Amino acid sequence: MIVRKVVTSLMLIGLAAEVWSHVEIEADDYFFPLEPEINYCKMSDQCWHDFVPICGQDVRGVTRIFNDNCDLFEYNCDEKRQYRHVKMDMCKVDS
Repeated sequence: MIVRKVVTSLMLIGLAAEVWSHVEIEADDYFFPLEPEINYCKMSDQCWHDFVPICGQDVRGVTRIFNDNCDLFEYNCDEKRQYRHVKMDMCKVDS
């Protein structure tokens, strides 16, 4: 019985950690010109794909959807861009 509770607790902690890693960030939280240069190539090498879609926005306000954070890092590395993770609502198109 105790083992079952421990296993359940560990599973819940793991789920909470996964959800927390995808907390959406307000676009206003970023001050693009004042931020230091980020090494996206290093970040993409150390990243694990989880395939949770995210919205990315660059310094000009252009948004696009990425497969996950790793995809955003790889795109920034390959294309020499600076997309940042923002709320998914930023990528929704009004119909």
